[in-house]
Amino acid sequence: MEPGILLAGRYRVERLLGEGASSRVWLARDTRERGHVWAIKELDFRAISPTDRSEALELFEREAGILLRLRHPSLPRVIHRFTQDGREFLVMERVEGPTLADVLRQRGEPLEESLVATWGVQICEVLGYLHGLRPPVVYRDLKPANVMVSVRGPLKLVDFGIARPMRPGRPGDTTAYGTPGYAPPEQYQGRAETRSDLYALGATLFELLTARDPQPFGFAFPPAREFNPALSLEMEDLLSRCLQVDPARRPESAAVMREELEARTRQTRHWLARLLVRRPRRNLGRDSRT
Repeated sequence: MEPGILLAGRYRVERLLGEGASSRVWLARDTRERGHVWAIKELDFRAISPTDRSEALELFEREAGILLRLRHPSLPRVIHRFTQDGREFLVMERVEGPTLADVLRQRGEPLEESLVATWGVQICEVLGYLHGLRPPVVYRDLKPANVMVSVRGPLKLVDFGIARPMRPGRPGDTTAYGTPGYAPPEQYQGRAETRSDLYALGATLFELLTARDPQPFGFAFPPAREFNPALSLEMEDLLSRCLQVDPARRPESAAVMREELEARTRQTRHWLARLLVRRPRRNLGRDSRT
């Protein structure tokens, strides 16, 4: 597909934003609503084998079905799905800004606990929304590369390619999906549940707070303070509980985890406030000798 093409008689493609093994994301301008630009995700079946085509289409249809009904400030809004020339398209809100992986890469060192805790609260909010749907939606691919720091609002959770509705009492996934290092053991056994996302959130926060990549299929994280001694004991304990192999030993829900992270942001602010009060006042005016 070339820039300038008109999709669905409405969206004028301007440039490529990114691409994966079987999909591409384009920036397109809306010719019906002036001033509106969208990100259009394209799945091109011509580049994959017939064997993989059915699975790819199933995943895309699942992603489209989920996203079209979601409404949350931390989720990109999806407005349209269509088929053209044997390819599938999703039209969604364009999110501007780096991913958390980009932020960590640029810093090259552990990020501040208060900042990471604030991000964690926002991620818990959107996970709580997804897990509270009927049936609950398990995201299954939480990692720094899938969380964008939007320049116009809260964090955005992107790429719902392997998300799935969870149906209690029915068999689990038929295929194991996930990113090694972030996905918990049960996810590779086809038994993903809501607390599987909390494990992935723990792995994500661990990486942001230590600048250490999770080990693929290791399922064992050392104490976070070994890599970041400035980290609080409370945060290290929370990470340890999130990263338990047994889901029953992790925090009960995203709401519970959010409360603990909010406490970390409050305590950090209170500590900073006390420090500012105790610091001697400095004369910020012009030097008295002049």
